Amino acid sequence: MQADVTGVYPAMREESFSFDVNSNIFEGLVRPRQDLTAEPALAERWENPDERTWLFRLRPGLRFSDGTPVTATDVAAALTFGQGPRAVARNILSPVESVEALAPDLVRVRTRYPFPVLLRHLTAGFVLPAAALRPPSVAPIGTGPYALESWLPGRELVLVENARYRGPRPAFRRVRLTVMADPAARSAALLAGRAHIADNVPLAQFARLSSSPAVRVVSRPGLRVLFLALRMNEPPFADARVREAFDLALDRDELIRRALDGHGQPAAQLVPAAVLGHNPDLRPTRPDRERARRLLAEAGYGSGLSVRLDGPNNRYVNDGAILLEVARQLALVGVRVEVAARPKEEFFALLDRKVPSFYLFGWSSSTGHAGDALEALMHTPTPNGVGFENVQFLSDPELDRLIDAAHASPRLDERSLLLAGALARVAQLRPVLPLVVQTETLALAREIDWEPPLDMALRLRDVRWSPATARD
Repeated sequence: MQADVTGVYPAMREESFSFDVNSNIFEGLVRPRQDLTAEPALAERWENPDERTWLFRLRPGLRFSDGTPVTATDVAAALTFGQGPRAVARNILSPVESVEALAPDLVRVRTRYPFPVLLRHLTAGFVLPAAALRPPSVAPIGTGPYALESWLPGRELVLVENARYRGPRPAFRRVRLTVMADPAARSAALLAGRAHIADNVPLAQFARLSSSPAVRVVSRPGLRVLFLALRMNEPPFADARVREAFDLALDRDELIRRALDGHGQPAAQLVPAAVLGHNPDLRPTRPDRERARRLLAEAGYGSGLSVRLDGPNNRYVNDGAILLEVARQLALVGVRVEVAARPKEEFFALLDRKVPSFYLFGWSSSTGHAGDALEALMHTPTPNGVGFENVQFLSDPELDRLIDAAHASPRLDERSLLLAGALARVAQLRPVLPLVVQTETLALAREIDWEPPLDMALRLRDVRWSPATARD
């Protein structure tokens, strides 16, 4: 792995990579398929007696990794815990109004409004024993195919087969997830047979890895959009002319060529085309550096200005190079940029304290619809966790109205139109400047039989040895 998880649930940050790794230990009522639609997990089946009510029937004989039975009381306690004031899944579960155990194997979930995409949200509603939910040291007891054997933060996380897993036995008794920050080291470990899967493969090494008979490279447009976020409640970005100038100063195609070795797609909005609510009328901003200079001058920065650009250097593909390229391009219009690249743990800590005023961030729309990105990043913060990633201090009543109306709509076609309208409003306000739809990359040893899902998450239940080279 390029970088470590931010923690073991629930002591972690809401980060897609950390959720993906933790999903090997914990499960929800449902889980994602390869195409990210929901399929049964702890729940055997469900029904909707009305638009706001969901009834889930648990599978018989379920047990946690410590041997205790799974009951509806555990499910209700875990989902309620997940909505707590500091819970990592608080935003994801915000549409849920209540969770009740109606019988030992029957759970009722009520939503605050009609919410037809609830199932995809519940894939992140991990279930733990009610007795284990005692902060701050919640025991990592789940129902997934693996249990946590050990974790050395920043070094490695080791998973061991959960003998009480309800499904088929996983292909491996033990899985070691090792942190190797150096991209060349990850490639070398794979080529030497010391590793079987490597994430965030160096783009510059695609040709070398692809030519090796021992390795298979998987590379495709992902669900993650990288963008620059601008703090709107203080200078210089409180001025719409400055935000527009920064947007016009950036050449996305040039950034992809120089920082990403030509891999990626210019972004015009917070979500890629595969996501519900994507607005097909929005196009990537075409660079106009002469107009950018004029706008800066009109805003009082004719002699230039200085800003600090924060961001991670081990979270996204070539993120450090992206930061430097953004700084180089902005310098062409008279903006002096101090690049502050940090390990993701340090960078996320800054975001939690709302320190950065200009920063690189990414959002993966793993639920398959734009409402989650908009609600988390663009909505005015509310007490129930909505707007928890709105570090830009954006507050726009019209945008909030569109987001709320989309979430409350029981019809997916109407929801899609409202989300597209919200994305158009974001493009008008420019609290963020979309840069690129990232190309997601993995490299696998040939013995590994696995087709990565749409979100490229490492769900180990799906990973097998190739029959032709199977080993004990």
